[in-house]
Amino acid sequence: MPPELDLDRIRQDIDDVDRRLVALLAERAALVQQVVVYKRAHHMGVVDRAREDRMLGRIAELAKDQGLDPRVAQQVLRTIIDGFTLLEVEELGPDS
Repeated sequence: MPPELDLDRIRQDIDDVDRRLVALLAERAALVQQVVVYKRAHHMGVVDRAREDRMLGRIAELAKDQGLDPRVAQQVLRTIIDGFTLLEVEELGPDS
């Protein structure tokens, strides 16, 4: 028989994962800021749909390898991309 599950402990573990996710998002934000600087210097546009499509395909494969439903991983990455794209537009302007 499996050991008794402790819901409070599981929720603490989820909170820990969420803290790590936020730290990773902060790390990603710093990298995106470097992209903004590069794009500004090279007069590049904000959106690169081909790259986004490659990222979404890659994340699906990574998710499968980890036993995660690829749809979940792709939805989360799409949300992350969209959020950071908004920040890039604020920095570079919509017509970049």
